[in-house]
Amino acid sequence: MEKQLYPYQFNYIKERIVHLINVYNSVNDLNTIASIQEATREQILNTFQRIDSSIQSEIEKLMNNQLSKMQAEKILSKLQAYVLPFEHPSKKQVDKVFRKVKKLKTPLISNEVLLESTFIGWNDVASNRKYIIYYNDFGNLDGFYGDISNQTVKGFCSICNKESRVTLFMRKTRTTSDGQYTKKGDYICFDSTVCNQQISDLSYFYHFLNKIQ
Repeated sequence: MEKQLYPYQFNYIKERIVHLINVYNSVNDLNTIASIQEATREQILNTFQRIDSSIQSEIEKLMNNQLSKMQAEKILSKLQAYVLPFEHPSKKQVDKVFRKVKKLKTPLISNEVLLESTFIGWNDVASNRKYIIYYNDFGNLDGFYGDISNQTVKGFCSICNKESRVTLFMRKTRTTSDGQYTKKGDYICFDSTVCNQQISDLSYFYHFLNKIQ
């Protein structure tokens, strides 16, 4: 079985299936349901790079108007086998990304978290900082950190674009030739695990990266 889905793509598939079940439970017109089924089938199929008979079979099971949440969860568990987990970095790699940070504390990352993660983020309570690592377009480990508040509010996260408990993240950047610093940032999920479970469109993550440069 070829690993070909990134975690955020799997989240997108989950969103499409939740939407489809809501349609089954709220729409009576069969033509409307058929149209949404076809669109959902196309959206999910396009998420995969290569389609095998197993993928095709599981997706066809979703086209049952009587589909229950429990049945959908079983289908999702089979499709999750195609997910490529976040590659666990070594401590040396992480230290290299944050080489200017003294006494960096790195978290223990479980396989379950890796399977759900587009990036890895953790909060350092002692310094009121959030650290984030990710693999860039060249496949190299990259990262950044910034100040966060322990106080959260209900709002939309700039990384996953979903409603969550968010905190203001501010990153210090050098902007002028004379060495002066400024802070750039936005509201993001306080809990990066929740953020990873919600992110389904990578463009928001890259937009946030550009915003804090």
